[in-house]
Amino acid sequence: MREKWRYHLFLFLVCWIWGLAFIGVKELLDEVSFLNINLARFILASLALIPIMVLNRRHRPRLSSREWGMVFLAGICAVYGYQLAVNYGETLVPAGTASLLANTTPVFAALLSFLLLHERFGPWKALGIALALGGVTVIAVYGAGSSLEVGRLKGIAFIVLAAFSWAVYTVVMRPLTQRHHAFFITAYSILAGTLAMLPLIRKGFFEDLGTMSAAAWWWLVFLALGCTVLGYFLYSKGLEGLGVTVTAFYIYLIPPISLFWAWLILGETLNASILVGTALILAGLAAVGWEERKSYSGSGPSP
Repeated sequence: MREKWRYHLFLFLVCWIWGLAFIGVKELLDEVSFLNINLARFILASLALIPIMVLNRRHRPRLSSREWGMVFLAGICAVYGYQLAVNYGETLVPAGTASLLANTTPVFAALLSFLLLHERFGPWKALGIALALGGVTVIAVYGAGSSLEVGRLKGIAFIVLAAFSWAVYTVVMRPLTQRHHAFFITAYSILAGTLAMLPLIRKGFFEDLGTMSAAAWWWLVFLALGCTVLGYFLYSKGLEGLGVTVTAFYIYLIPPISLFWAWLILGETLNASILVGTALILAGLAAVGWEERKSYSGSGPSP
């Protein structure tokens, strides 16, 4: 059990890194389009990953055609389904709110496990999903402290889509990282998602990069190397060492950390509706996690 401490440390670091990612995207949106942020981020990340993979080619795993299909699906879910949806959503909602909604992933993971894997769906999961969706509704309707706006609803819808996509990514990556080295599986998924995005490059992409300020470049490098290369690798290692259930608990730390960064860096404020919605979502995630943990502990020893 003592050797597991490093996996907990990996996931704790990921929470602080990914909590800051929402602020980085918000800052970049002042100078770069949401699409070009994603393109530049993953192109830079891929350029950093390729030489590392070449240097460690002796450890490169051999994947079956089915596993390559899973890697491609994971890459699409991460690069398109999650990151691109979050970037667009942040053009319409505050960074702290985006982080809170994006990390409802365990709710969707529970639903996917029930629908696809026929896992038990008990009262705690049902209650948790109801609470979390109730929190999302409170934030959507009352979170801005003003009348309901179509733009805000659209932003929230895209960020909830991102949470669903990350749930799929997590479910797909788990068996792959159990059989193969987490670094290569993560790198393959990032490269696959990046290649799928390359056809979206337009002339404006290079114009955006040419006019970026030094601060914007700092945020872009942080998103590419810190959040993508380091963050995805640490997350995959945590998933490999601790499993989906324990890893999901760390997701609960990202929203409050991101709210803290948003307050500190962007000056975003919290109203009563956001606090109520936050409490409902976190209570819902805890309820889902409680039942997952009971089921997990009842099926065998902790990994």
